[in-house]
Amino acid sequence: MSAVHRFKGDRSSNDYAWEGVDPLLIHTDEVQGVIKNVLVGPQDGAPNFVIRYFHVPVGDNTFFDQHTHEHGIVILHGKAKVQIGDDFHELGPLDSVFISGNDIHQLVNIGDEPLGFMCVITREAAGA
Repeated sequence: MSAVHRFKGDRSSNDYAWEGVDPLLIHTDEVQGVIKNVLVGPQDGAPNFVIRYFHVPVGDNTFFDQHTHEHGIVILHGKAKVQIGDDFHELGPLDSVFISGNDIHQLVNIGDEPLGFMCVITREAAGA
């Protein structure tokens, strides 16, 4: 089963949305206001991988995390400070990063606009 999710947002106002994709607001003590969109995944019948888009507000961050699965990330807009283990990297639009399994990692929005990035993981890692 193949699927198409057309972009229906407005990039000029940092409104990122896709047809048929329900955004999930992540709001915990550690992460506040991050929005996750699963663009391609189990709901589409993708057997091996999941593509997600994350929208991180100014001054916010993703989880300080460590797990066995790896990530492939591409920054679409904004600026990030990425921690991988004990190393820190500043990234901007179209920079990419590979995070190995078991590496401690976190992305922090260090810019003056929302941070947006695509993240690819295995379907197994997504719990599907």
